[in-house]
Amino acid sequence: MTNEIFRFYPAQNSNIGILSIPHSGEIIPEEFEAFLTKDSKALACDVDYRVDHLVDIEALNQAGVSVIVSNIHRTCIDLNRSQKDSVLNWKKNSHGVPLVENEPDTQQRSILEAKYHVPYFEMLKTMINKLHKETDKNISFIDLHSMPSRPTEYHLKLTPNQPKVRPDFCVSDIEGLSCEKAFIDQVCENLKSFSTEVTQNIPYYGGHITRFINSEYERINNIQIEISRAIYMDEEDKSLKQELVEKLKPNLTKALIDQFRLYF
Repeated sequence: MTNEIFRFYPAQNSNIGILSIPHSGEIIPEEFEAFLTKDSKALACDVDYRVDHLVDIEALNQAGVSVIVSNIHRTCIDLNRSQKDSVLNWKKNSHGVPLVENEPDTQQRSILEAKYHVPYFEMLKTMINKLHKETDKNISFIDLHSMPSRPTEYHLKLTPNQPKVRPDFCVSDIEGLSCEKAFIDQVCENLKSFSTEVTQNIPYYGGHITRFINSEYERINNIQIEISRAIYMDEEDKSLKQELVEKLKPNLTKALIDQFRLYF
């Protein structure tokens, strides 16, 4: 299913888990244009650029994994923030460049939340409830993101002791709260089959989506994965390095499918 807000790719045949990609959207709806800078490079800074291109969605669907991908630019609506904090959350990008030039009034903000934040979470809840009806086991949910390969001053203020060069992958579970220990350990082992630089909860601990699902649902193994942008793209000109993508994509897809299959 495709609409203005997100793309939904349902599992085929069986249904063994859910993959969410909330930050790769690049569409800036007209309603937001009056509030934002026209500096496209500044706006592109913190997009999880083309993360949906790093997995084989068709293969995931055929394996039984449902996939949801946001279309909307995270500067407009940040789905990894609470509803009340989601609209134009990024006043500056992570390099300190101003992004928001004007603010919507309370009514406008409520309308934007309802139109662009609520539907994504309603779809997440629908998918989780469907899986819960189909099995009495713990179900699996993964929220997939990318991160700058090096932290800026903004990131260091949030997490001062993080490494100056980030790992290829950071897997987080709110420091042990959102999944079984064996689940996150196994994810890391799967990723280490093609990368030696994998950390748990450093430098990220899990964002709003991970925390929301953890607070709302039982019987769920629920993690966030951050991918270093250095392993698949040019961070300066915001373009994919196709040879790196072609190497990463089958390995990451297999790691995810193996995880979902093992825990269904």
